[in-house]
Amino acid sequence: MTYSIVCLNCGNEKLSRYRTTKFCSDQCRGKYNKKNRGHKQKCKQCNTTFYNYKERTFCSYECNVKFLRDNPTPIQVYKPRPKRIKSCINCNKEYDTHQDRSKYCSYKCKYEYKVKKKPISNIKCKECGKWFSTTNKLKVFCSEKCGDKNYYRRKEMLRRERIVSNGKVHWDIAIERLLRRERHSCYLCGETVNTKTDHNDDYYPSIEHVVPVAKGGTHTWDNVKLAHRRCNYLKSDEG
Repeated sequence: MTYSIVCLNCGNEKLSRYRTTKFCSDQCRGKYNKKNRGHKQKCKQCNTTFYNYKERTFCSYECNVKFLRDNPTPIQVYKPRPKRIKSCINCNKEYDTHQDRSKYCSYKCKYEYKVKKKPISNIKCKECGKWFSTTNKLKVFCSEKCGDKNYYRRKEMLRRERIVSNGKVHWDIAIERLLRRERHSCYLCGETVNTKTDHNDDYYPSIEHVVPVAKGGTHTWDNVKLAHRRCNYLKSDEG
């Protein structure tokens, strides 16, 4: 769509795609602005006439500040929705709310209602063999304890399979025998191990493989040493 406009400088007519076009060319715009020092405008505060190339409401910054000071913008007061009395679809308890789509009196009722709608399945625990009820069909264990027990048991089975696949195995290796052979000394840091602390303590003794099992090391007396749990962990599988 095109519009017929009249140039403010030369008075010639021109077709333009925009309704707000005022000049036929950039030269006419420059000549008009040079002649008229911009467009003739009127200040909203002091009512004086001024010229500017852009459309302005005030002739100066001071007039703008003075107008805002004399005519402060009213603060919009927030008006909350009126409260409505509703009945919870889970416990049938009446409660007040501002929300139109509210259905529950609390998050607890919302959770209970959604759980009730889910079908309950009876599943046999993969670890202890007990039957338990749940709404999650993908659940395999009845508790976190059974889940951890199954995880560590499978981890130990995989470790033993790798030990057997690496070659000869001395199944008589034990912490007590290593303590006597190494004289309670960690071979990585040289400090004494502490057997009186908890099994999960950093300085409790552990069996350390000189050549890691992950890199083909064997579980034999010539490849095992005594080390702190912390030192063993920091060394990891670096042979």
